[in-house]
Amino acid sequence: MIELADPFAGVPPPTPACRATVVIPAHNEAQHIVRTLQALARQRDVDGSPLAPDTFDVLVYANNCSDATAELVRGFAARHPAYAVSVAEGCLPANVAHVGTARRAAMDAASRRFAAAGTADAILAGTDADTVAAPMWLAWTLREMRSADAVMGRILVDPLEWWSLPEHTRRMLSEENTYQFTIAQLQSHLSPRPHDPWPRHWQRSGPSFAVRVSAYEHAGGVPPVRVLEDIALYDALARDGARIRHSLRVRVFTSARLQSRAPGGFGTRIGEWNALPQACMPLLVEDPGVTLRRLRGDDVAASERRPCIPVADATAILRQMIGRGGTAARATRSSVASIAG
Repeated sequence: MIELADPFAGVPPPTPACRATVVIPAHNEAQHIVRTLQALARQRDVDGSPLAPDTFDVLVYANNCSDATAELVRGFAARHPAYAVSVAEGCLPANVAHVGTARRAAMDAASRRFAAAGTADAILAGTDADTVAAPMWLAWTLREMRSADAVMGRILVDPLEWWSLPEHTRRMLSEENTYQFTIAQLQSHLSPRPHDPWPRHWQRSGPSFAVRVSAYEHAGGVPPVRVLEDIALYDALARDGARIRHSLRVRVFTSARLQSRAPGGFGTRIGEWNALPQACMPLLVEDPGVTLRRLRGDDVAASERRPCIPVADATAILRQMIGRGGTAARATRSSVASIAG
């Protein structure tokens, strides 16, 4: 593993009132970065009052950029002096010039800053440079952290871009959303966790990802993988026994861009679905019986997980499983509808 110089070595440590650092890796994000920062400057507490600017600071790592990303961040910081927004520019070597290295370098730097300040219970709150946080995103993240080591936020498609997607893509996203919520509900019923009660979601990606510094360090930090580094960090935390909360109150809205930056991620799936003809086949998923076995902890071969049943049919079968599990599980469906939106 290549160790890089600290890109934020010259940035002062967090103030005593700072409870979280928002870490944003950015590669050629001039189109989105200002909107991302504006959303952070509009953060409010859970009671609706403005969130004190000294509650958090922001580190943007503009890596291998050929556009005005860093300049725009500096301009934003100058116009909003109440907020501690810092940007570091870096040129990663070709063999490690990917988001895994960039996110690790920025997260590690944020962790070291808190260590230097002697802050033992600080939070690293990650998001992406094409993502807009809901007004209470950070406040609810901090609130959920009272009983968790990491908090995964609910990731929604930017409303301004949702309607630009083809109708069949929107349908497939909606069907997948309902299916995944149903799996999360079944999982909560089979193996309830006090720190992650139902209702909850299933997502675990970079647009909304927060972790205690202590848990981050104990899990070994961001794995230096080329793609899906956010999933790799989540898996490392889970293996390490971290208490992970999938909160429906922590929300962000991310771009539905068709040119994916990370193969295998959300953008790749959107692009593949967009390329399908209007009269495309229904979205296929694994057999619900296989899903149930997985959730119970049984060994399931990769070949058994092949997509073989329409997602709507699988969702209906999984809901029947939940219904047979008791009225308590059924009663929570309305809670998801009211909170998830």
